[in-house]
Amino acid sequence: MTRDERTLGERLLGLVVDNWSLKIVSLGVSVVLYSMLHGGSDSQRTIDVDVIAQMPHDPGRVLLTTLPPHVHVTVQGPRGLLDELPTTIDPLSLDLTKEPQAIRFEDVAIKLPTGVKRLHVSPAFFALRWDTRTSKRVRVEVFFNAPPEGLAVKSLSVEPSTVSVTGPKTHLDLIQKVRTTALDLSHARPGSQQVSLALDVLAAPELSGVELEAQTVDVRYELAFEEKTKTFSNIPVVVLKGKGVTLRPQKVTVVATCPPKRADELTAEAIVPKIDLEALGGDFAKKGPEEADVKVELPGCSDVSISPPRVAVSR
Repeated sequence: MTRDERTLGERLLGLVVDNWSLKIVSLGVSVVLYSMLHGGSDSQRTIDVDVIAQMPHDPGRVLLTTLPPHVHVTVQGPRGLLDELPTTIDPLSLDLTKEPQAIRFEDVAIKLPTGVKRLHVSPAFFALRWDTRTSKRVRVEVFFNAPPEGLAVKSLSVEPSTVSVTGPKTHLDLIQKVRTTALDLSHARPGSQQVSLALDVLAAPELSGVELEAQTVDVRYELAFEEKTKTFSNIPVVVLKGKGVTLRPQKVTVVATCPPKRADELTAEAIVPKIDLEALGGDFAKKGPEEADVKVELPGCSDVSISPPRVAVSR
């Protein structure tokens, strides 16, 4: 039987069995490719796409809004392509040179492989705020905790006393001072000291995005024993070792400077201004009025002043 004389069925069977091994391999490859491309056609996945931005060329303009480091992109496509997508997708490039007021991430082009489509982007809309970059000087304030009981800060200076801050005008309008990190006086001793303190940027949220002229300042301070001053008026003067004399004035004012606890304990009854007639000499009676020093003894007080300090004494 010639080739042309074969029946249709025989010819079809020949097409099937001719090169049968090659046909089986081709069929297997086709099945695998189809499974890869179409087996997961309804799969969805959300991936993070990095965001990079080109800022304005003018250094005097600054973006107040913090851009998100990435956006969430939900895509749909074959599972095999989605598994490889996070390592192949390019970052999202934003052109901000013209200072737009907002970004519509839904409108930004994202390059995706063939067969993968974008469903939505989050955030879809992102508002932007722009400001002018400027500078001004603000004072430096030293922050310190309480010294040990009985001690007080008598003098304190800082160098420099003001620093220049540079940043968005909106932020600078809120800044009136810059504080230092804490000066720990809890174990300090009396005397003069000098330390270097850092400016505490973290303590002031409004300093975010602001540049400081200096990072540290020199602080000089003196610790002295704490004192309190009390004034006692119209205290009668007592005459020692003598009688029958007249005093002008008969009462004085006493100002006492003592540690706080000692000052709080003082009362007018405990204060005795006095003069000693023997100090005027034995012939005092023969002389006219004389002036005598008024004395007050207040143990524990650093300074005691009397007004007037002398009184006229006569018989």
